[in-house]
Amino acid sequence: MRTPPAPASIDCLSGLSFVFTGELPGFSRDESVSLAKRYGGRVVGQPSSKTSFVVLGNNAGPGKLKAIEKHNLRTLDEDGFMNLIATRKGPSAGGKVDDKTRKKMEKEEEEIKQGAEELARREEAASLMFLSSGEAISRLTQLWTVRYAPKTLKEICGNKGQIEKLQQWLVDWPGSSKSDFKKPGKNGTNIYRAMMITGPPGIGKTTSAHLCAQLAGFTPIEMNASDARSKKLIESGANTMNQSLDKWLTGKGSLKTAQSVNAAGVEITSRSCLIMDEVDGMSAGDRGGVGALAALIKKTHVPIICIANDRGAQKLKPLLNCSFNLPFKKPDAVMVRSRIMTILYKEKMKVPANVVDQLVEGAQADIRQVLNMLSTWRLSSDTMGFDDSKALVKMNEKYATITPFAIIQKLLGPYMFSPNARETLNDKMELYFHDHSFVPLFVQENYLKTTPSLVRKTDTPPEKLKLLKLMDRAASSLSDADIVDSLIHGPEQHWSLMPLHAVTSTVIPASCMYGNTSYTGPNTISFPQWLGQNSKQNKLMRQLGDIQVRMRLKVSGDKTEIRQHYVPALFPHIVQPLMDDGTSAVDEVIERMDKYFLSKDEWDTLVELGVGSHKDEGVLKKVSTATKTSFTKKYNLKVHPVPFHKAQDLGKLPKKLSAEPAPDLEEAYDVSGWSNATNTQPNFGTRMMTTFRMRTMTTRRNQ
Repeated sequence: MRTPPAPASIDCLSGLSFVFTGELPGFSRDESVSLAKRYGGRVVGQPSSKTSFVVLGNNAGPGKLKAIEKHNLRTLDEDGFMNLIATRKGPSAGGKVDDKTRKKMEKEEEEIKQGAEELARREEAASLMFLSSGEAISRLTQLWTVRYAPKTLKEICGNKGQIEKLQQWLVDWPGSSKSDFKKPGKNGTNIYRAMMITGPPGIGKTTSAHLCAQLAGFTPIEMNASDARSKKLIESGANTMNQSLDKWLTGKGSLKTAQSVNAAGVEITSRSCLIMDEVDGMSAGDRGGVGALAALIKKTHVPIICIANDRGAQKLKPLLNCSFNLPFKKPDAVMVRSRIMTILYKEKMKVPANVVDQLVEGAQADIRQVLNMLSTWRLSSDTMGFDDSKALVKMNEKYATITPFAIIQKLLGPYMFSPNARETLNDKMELYFHDHSFVPLFVQENYLKTTPSLVRKTDTPPEKLKLLKLMDRAASSLSDADIVDSLIHGPEQHWSLMPLHAVTSTVIPASCMYGNTSYTGPNTISFPQWLGQNSKQNKLMRQLGDIQVRMRLKVSGDKTEIRQHYVPALFPHIVQPLMDDGTSAVDEVIERMDKYFLSKDEWDTLVELGVGSHKDEGVLKKVSTATKTSFTKKYNLKVHPVPFHKAQDLGKLPKKLSAEPAPDLEEAYDVSGWSNATNTQPNFGTRMMTTFRMRTMTTRRNQ
């Protein structure tokens, strides 16, 4: 690894945007991107007219080379990039920046100062309010997530369009209720009695729900995972307001009673709004709660806002059918940075913008996590460097599920296995364990669609031979992976072989075939076709088993023999006549099917099992619609034989065993408890033991 040069200033790349393409000799891709961000530069994925420099390495992408020529962009190699860091001075060292960048920086600084002043005024007003009520609370005891929680919709980062829809739905609620929710309204939301907000944690879903409800004149009432939300409590039990949910949700009974005020003094009225947070987190303690909530949504006269992280959760299906879905996305990093910088200015912390970007990226735009990390850091220091932010993010790193589409881009991309890559074998195997059932299938489906980096050109015979060897090695490894998989999922279940399966099914094939890909999104990555083919194979095997069971009275053979010999032999007699003769052959075909006990479903299966010239698509096109209709009607009108064996075919039934003669000694009946009234007789074992004892006693007496 090459050692970075001493920078001219800590922000020497400020105001510049970079695009990296190809493999740099001394740095991996992550290291070069991190180096640019460390000194204030901005890194983008695709070159445009606004790009300052394109850093070129070996095997640069052809698409990016065309964009360089199109926009006439300046390029740098690795040495030029290092020289730029060592010689260029940033604003902190008196360096000059262009007027556009300078004005943009000044505008951002002014907005940060104004935002900090607004936060200070709001905090002062809140302190006065607490003092007047005799409930003074020290600002030092408050969490930053509480102290700097948005108080207006303007302060929420991102999802402006979705928030507007939610607010408009609440504003239109009285009119929607009067029209019995039959008028869609401007956004098509007014026919729903509930909203379902979904999205990753920490992006402002719950805050948006509370603020929209308050601005629309509703009193928000929140129930989350810490509250009991079972079916019994939702349907007839007391809620957080000490009043039955089914009364005030459906509008039954008086809403302004002595029981409509909770312990906090909040009065339940027709202007209440129920916020059900974390509905996808309902566990066994909330059994039946989702179904009960869905039933209440269908009849409620009070708006309900449901909040969940995972829209695809199985338990949310009842709610998705009766509510309008509002998907929230992660806010833009620039918006989050602006908000965080305002709070840092208010707290008198000196944290550069690139450090904040590092925190936001590491927390996956979770604003709450960023605030918690900064508030903890503030206890010991009021400054933070780039390396400090990386260490803090690593310490607070949370597990994130990566989709198989993103995993395959990493595995078969040009950087995971490049000579300068810093990922260890464990890092590469970890990608397999994100989804160990899907990732090998994605690798097997897409590994032949790359241009391997290990083969520069495929024009010459030696390079073609090298490419074939790489393909052979990858295919052999996938074959070995199938053997390992059979040991894992077989009868013995050797789960300890999972790491070996990760290497053979994912790491080795990707290490052979990594390189330039044309993957730009999920639509260009082939989904594993094996899944569909395997499902079809299982269905056909099940149907073939039904055919074999029905035909076994007339033929002998297992499923394989039926498939290979009898199905082709039956085709000219029960399928071909319908193709050639049409409706006139229907009776003959049905008679032949009855001889082999085949039903209409088995006829469809025989057609689907056809190959070559007998393939189902070609066969069905040659059978006219009139013939198909006549065939179906006549078959349904007739009575068909049922395949089963008669008793006489199996031989005579065995004779019934005759009753056992009674013992000779009458004493046996007295001792064993013979009952003449009930006409019952002890079992054979009891009678034998009793007879044995009586004979023994008689023998001893005679002696």
